[in-house]
Amino acid sequence: MSDSLGLRPISPEASAPFRIRTAGERDVERLSGYFEGLSCSARYNRFMGAAGNLTRIARDCLMAARKADCFTLVAESDLHGRDIIVGEASYAFDRISGCGEFAISVADRLRRRGLGASLLDALEGRAVSLGHLELFGETLRTNDEMKHLARKAGFEFTRALDWRALRFEKTLRR
Repeated sequence: MSDSLGLRPISPEASAPFRIRTAGERDVERLSGYFEGLSCSARYNRFMGAAGNLTRIARDCLMAARKADCFTLVAESDLHGRDIIVGEASYAFDRISGCGEFAISVADRLRRRGLGASLLDALEGRAVSLGHLELFGETLRTNDEMKHLARKAGFEFTRALDWRALRFEKTLRR
């Protein structure tokens, strides 16, 4: 499944548009390469700690997509005639809690240009289309960029089970 969510400019001042689409199993190598390309601090923030086998992590993100309630979105941009992944958002719905959990990352060089907000908007729209109206994420207390994005997107902050983290929650509207 690779439904495209259209080309959008990354920001008014950016020249290269990006496309958000649902990732599939064929994207394992590209997603792994994207994770490897993140700075150490960005990777640490995305995985809330040191991450070892990035190929396994990418595979896990994409294998979960086989389930109806899980998906990974990738943002791609054209670089010299090749589409490269510049951001990703993974989502999984827990039927027991009735909440969807997400994680998101954006390539270091494209931060603060609206790509994270676009990925989050696409993820929220997809969750609503599945009938899932409760969404949450967790981030390290030190991850100011994610806290800013969540606050701007209307999430409310609560305590997380992990003392190093903050949880943010939002009820989505149909």
